[in-house]
Amino acid sequence: MTEKQIHSQVCKYLDLQYPKVIYTSDSSGVRVSIGMAKALKAIRCKGYKIPDLIIMHPNKSYHGLIIEIKKDLSQILTKSGTFKKDQHVQEQLKSLEELKRLGYAAIFGCGFDHCKSVIDEYFNPKNKIK
Repeated sequence: MTEKQIHSQVCKYLDLQYPKVIYTSDSSGVRVSIGMAKALKAIRCKGYKIPDLIIMHPNKSYHGLIIEIKKDLSQILTKSGTFKKDQHVQEQLKSLEELKRLGYAAIFGCGFDHCKSVIDEYFNPKNKIK
């Protein structure tokens, strides 16, 4: 399954399981005309990479839940379990860390099952986001 397919499934899951929750998805990966791409770039945050999924529903601990969706762990971690030094991954990590500092639950979601688990844990106040 591609990252795009996982993202779509996660949004469908939100619609079915949490229909009253407001969320949005970043449009960075969407293919559009050159003119539209320039227009979108002009209004996009310059200092940070905006994560894939933003759930604008606070719980008792966080302002909202933000997930950077990945196909699997191998996209972000080395074999030794540390974050890859890849510039793109490092920029995404920087954004997630800043969002955590600001009071959001912000995490890499690796695969549909992990994203689903993170969402369910977020909406169950007894659990802690991992």
